[in-house]
Amino acid sequence: MFNNKNKLSLAVSSALMSSTLYFSPYAFAQNDSAVSNQKEVEVIQVRGIRGSVVKSLNTKRYADAIVDAVTAEDIGKFPDQNVAESLQRITGVSLTRNFGEGERVSIRGTSESQNRTLLNGQAVGSTDWWTNSAASRGFNYTMLPSEIVSGLEVYKSPEADIDEGSIGGTIIVRTRKPLDLEANKIAGSLLAQHSEISGETDPQASIMYNFKNDDETFGALVSLIRQERNLRRDGIEAWSWTDRNITMADGTVHEDVYSPGGGGSAMFSQERVRTGITLALQYRPSDATDISFNLLDSTLDADNENQNFLWLPERGNSQYTDITIIDHNKVGKMVVGGTMGLSPDGTNILNETKVRNSKLKTKAYDLKVEHEGELWQSTYQLGYTEGSGGSQADRSVGWVGNYVHSFDTSQTEDVRASYGADPKDGTKWNLGFLRYDNNDAKDDESYFQADFKRPIDVAVFSEIKMGLKYRDHSRFNTKNTTDARTDLNWSLADYSLVMPSDYLSGLGSSGTLRAYAITDSDKVRQDGDALDWNYRVLKASTFDIKEKILAGYVKTTIDADGMRGNLGVRLVHTKQESSAFAGATGLETWTTQDKDYFDVLPSINLAIDLSDDLLMRFSAARVMSRPDYASMTASTSYNVETQTGTGGNPDIDPFRATQFDTGIEWYFNEAGLFSAVFFYKDIQSFLDSTPALEIHENTPIRISRPSNGRAGRIQGLEFGYQQELLEGFGISANYTYVDGEAKDKDGNDVTIPGNSEHTVNLSAYYENDTLSGRISYNHRSGYDSGNDWPGYIDAYGQIDANLTYNINENLAVVLEAINLTDEHTFSYQEEGVEQALTGVYADGRRFVAGIRFNF
Repeated sequence: MFNNKNKLSLAVSSALMSSTLYFSPYAFAQNDSAVSNQKEVEVIQVRGIRGSVVKSLNTKRYADAIVDAVTAEDIGKFPDQNVAESLQRITGVSLTRNFGEGERVSIRGTSESQNRTLLNGQAVGSTDWWTNSAASRGFNYTMLPSEIVSGLEVYKSPEADIDEGSIGGTIIVRTRKPLDLEANKIAGSLLAQHSEISGETDPQASIMYNFKNDDETFGALVSLIRQERNLRRDGIEAWSWTDRNITMADGTVHEDVYSPGGGGSAMFSQERVRTGITLALQYRPSDATDISFNLLDSTLDADNENQNFLWLPERGNSQYTDITIIDHNKVGKMVVGGTMGLSPDGTNILNETKVRNSKLKTKAYDLKVEHEGELWQSTYQLGYTEGSGGSQADRSVGWVGNYVHSFDTSQTEDVRASYGADPKDGTKWNLGFLRYDNNDAKDDESYFQADFKRPIDVAVFSEIKMGLKYRDHSRFNTKNTTDARTDLNWSLADYSLVMPSDYLSGLGSSGTLRAYAITDSDKVRQDGDALDWNYRVLKASTFDIKEKILAGYVKTTIDADGMRGNLGVRLVHTKQESSAFAGATGLETWTTQDKDYFDVLPSINLAIDLSDDLLMRFSAARVMSRPDYASMTASTSYNVETQTGTGGNPDIDPFRATQFDTGIEWYFNEAGLFSAVFFYKDIQSFLDSTPALEIHENTPIRISRPSNGRAGRIQGLEFGYQQELLEGFGISANYTYVDGEAKDKDGNDVTIPGNSEHTVNLSAYYENDTLSGRISYNHRSGYDSGNDWPGYIDAYGQIDANLTYNINENLAVVLEAINLTDEHTFSYQEEGVEQALTGVYADGRRFVAGIRFNF
């Protein structure tokens, strides 16, 4: 142990003394970390679940930084249909699901936007289909086909040659290279996916072909995918819980009572069609030169509709005739039920339907040239990525009535409601308004980078690498709206369908509204689209952000007896231009605010061999993360009907932190590992988000805007265990504990968005020559979403399983089950106030069956 301490001391002291050599305007590139060690990884050519486990452990073991990995089980066969679902099985990684599918990930208690996802080391543009989605830096994994992925690497400690922008960690998605595969290789799948709640069974198909010439100097790999999914989500909702003064119909006034702004029984359905093509070209004219080009083109058609029969306190100036108020130990006086009288202005009930046509596209083009000279190895990379789309048509259909009605939220995970008219009778509900909106977004980046490295022999340093990277990034969003049509005299009786008989099965109670007349969306499209609509820009929701980023780095490789690692520094200058409309409604002007900042980001990673199988790690770094796009402008995104929304602030600063990690890894056999890591992040500034009422479209709307907050910290422990217990049978388990602390501007404790205190993953697998299977359980404790709606997300756990039967070497039957125990998601306004429900949803089980082929 004394010698190991000397090694650590020698590395750190040598690194510090030589750090003055690095202060020069050199710059950045894609991570090629530990190339020599990666060569050790690549010699493992095994297939199946165990092969994937061994290759993933090998990647982790020989990495210089703190890295976890997931590897494809075979060509075109990733462990899960959804890439994000595989990431959640890594220690410290938590998953955010939407509509039953993994969409975004967060690492070590940070929010999803404080982590970066890179495709082969480069950014990937992405947007969202929902009109009211706040523009986020978090990557949308529904746009990434799992069939193209060969492996994932999660960097929890940074290296100087990896793009900055992460406080939690960086995920690098690796794709395959043509010259690494067999010539004329064909692989693919024909699958069918059944969604339990929608009752639909949808096709999913993929195919990949690889060509390379006899000299193995040129190769081309092309893949095509098409996946359909018809989903339905049943839910009970409420929103805008806050303190209000309530005046009863009899004149009684209740001051500062915690009450809801409304709610309803919602049914969301969507038809997703994802198509994609990837192309990889590789030319190797000599052993010293390698030229590659990668293309990704992915499209998601996501037409959808949302039906919601609403109770809206005080709509149309109606007043409570009866109210139930309790004393809650956290929020004080709290409304948990009430009866609304008739509206003097005409209507007090809204049956609202949203009918949307949505489409997203993601493109990425990357050209890379590598050349190995006698002394220097150089790499040049040029590329462009673009995410675009949104909702091309967002139709708001409001059927209204004026009847006495009541609500009761006293029971958790339930809202009971009753109405003075039958919600199923379409003749009772007439069209109050029909409005058309649309939303268009574009997220694009062009980049160039150059990297240079060579071997050296200075003290404990064996290699030096330096590089330069320039990125020109922009994010644009605009929303258009129309004046609502209130003169159409439509009756819901002419546009209604019958609610499915299994709606809200397993949710709510006998008092929950389970049946009402729903809107025939096809007829609304037909009749509504035939009308003349005059669109105007919704200025509050339009913005344009431009970022020009110049980064440079120097990194040295540490290679001493029994110790390895790297030391580096990354210098980053960001020039930011944020534009949006500002001013009162009708008097808005387009304004631009400039901001630039410079970051010095040093990092060190050390891996010390305590024995042949025992490894100790240490890392320290300065890191930064840029705010979400929606947080950086004066723009606002809101929903008039629910009277909720989010806005931005162009004066907020980036997140910055100093972090430390130390851990131990014991590789007790080829497929066995025990690991323990302690991590600490001292975060210079969090963002506060305080909701306030603002007037938009002559309507008071509860808007949450960020402001620079106080410092805080995130610290925690990660434990991982993997072992093959018997031949063909193995288990994997990990646990992450995260303790986060932050203060608001008044010094009060506040929750950190995205921070789940406990995360648990358990998996068991069995595999022989014919049969293989895996069952996995994932649990994430509750966390604050960081938004006023949905507020706080309750703890969630899910069981998934898959089974593969190999008919022969070329053909296999596959079965997969997602959410076997039919878990529900539950959210409420703030932690500790479960009765302030914001949503309880059932996404149901999904089952996949089909064949995979490999020739």
